[in-house]
Amino acid sequence: MKQRLNRNKMVPVLLAAAVVLSATSIPYSEVHAKTSAPAAHQKSSAKTLKPVWQKNLGSLDQPQMGYTFDKGVVYYNAGTSLSAANLKTGKTKWSYKSTPSSAPITKLGYVYFTDTSGRIHKVNAKTGKSAWVKKAYAAPKSGKGYEPSSIDYYSGMLILSDAYGLTAYDTKTGKLKWKTERKGNSSYNIEMMNGLLLASSTVSGAITTTQLHAISAYTGQIKWTYNGNFQDLLQTGPELHILRYNNGIDNGYALTIDVLEYSTGKMLNTLEYQPVPFVEMESAKKVASAFDHYFFTQNTRDNGGQLAVVPHQAPNYSSAVKTYEYDAVITQMELSDSKDSTIVMSLADGRIVLKNVKTGKDKVTSYPSKISRFDILENVVVIGLADGRLVLKDIRTGKDVATYKLGSGDFLETTRTIRDELLIQTGGKLYYVPLPASLKS
Repeated sequence: MKQRLNRNKMVPVLLAAAVVLSATSIPYSEVHAKTSAPAAHQKSSAKTLKPVWQKNLGSLDQPQMGYTFDKGVVYYNAGTSLSAANLKTGKTKWSYKSTPSSAPITKLGYVYFTDTSGRIHKVNAKTGKSAWVKKAYAAPKSGKGYEPSSIDYYSGMLILSDAYGLTAYDTKTGKLKWKTERKGNSSYNIEMMNGLLLASSTVSGAITTTQLHAISAYTGQIKWTYNGNFQDLLQTGPELHILRYNNGIDNGYALTIDVLEYSTGKMLNTLEYQPVPFVEMESAKKVASAFDHYFFTQNTRDNGGQLAVVPHQAPNYSSAVKTYEYDAVITQMELSDSKDSTIVMSLADGRIVLKNVKTGKDKVTSYPSKISRFDILENVVVIGLADGRLVLKDIRTGKDVATYKLGSGDFLETTRTIRDELLIQTGGKLYYVPLPASLKS
């Protein structure tokens, strides 16, 4: 995520007065204006440490995850091979010669991946020996590269999403079980849920839209299709709550949510909140649903950002019960699933904001570099800076605990193991970092 704006200047964050966010404390029709009281902020002074080991992933601009791990072993794409290494020491256990085109996945003692020629590999996770190699249905002709958008395991099958659409293969034999051709102009992005693949794909036209298809994971049959310009799933059960892209140019609502019956795709309701005069420019940018509220961000006309809050039970067509305004664009927003009830936001000028959703109060830290991305991993906020530093912040205290200097600021994702260790992919490299003692579960 590339962010922008001034690195070094700190301008006060503008906050609304702190309140407990409840459906009864404030009328739904009341929209709160910003106040002039600045939030207290601090500069990071965490101790700089070194990663235990690092591995080359073979490409400086890896567009997808290049590793997975299981039982103390990390499996990663090492350029022209798939390699396995001891998670703690980084020592190589084995190397399997074939140029990966997908992230590896592990299941029941085997590693699965695709290569650039369009072959699917099943490899013994302990020995690195091949169990079988099969050609993907959409394998290209000689001279062309193959790169699926995803490879997943479901109920004894490998499911590939690629330029053709979706294909499923038996994990015991590698035999093709079913295939479903794509319905849009791009590969499917899929989520698996109770026997259905919720697959979205872009459709070009006078107005570019995104459809969502519910596809049987066992047969590949399309059960139903949602044509409401899909953006994201906010809730998957017992009903589907679908966030809709707003691309109108007249009066409307910033936040639009379609409620569907999961099994049939039948439209049950449409929720619309936060009236705006010009939908296309003022629609919700980042949206999350938790703590019995919808939280969504908007850009303001003075190049700032706004966080708005609407209770789940709010009457349709109502305004936010609470808004918080900032003097920089909100570039990322994530909700902690811990008891801390915290929203984490990054601002375009290099600040990170931890907001307590019960009190409305902020803890703000400024950095001399823009924020590429951050991840919330239980009690830790892992912050990747554009200058290549990784910062570990305690979400409970708001304090930075440790900093690691890495080789690139192009952070893709960070994952946490059950042993309180971090794997970080950035700039074509994979790093291993144990958590400091104060951040361990």
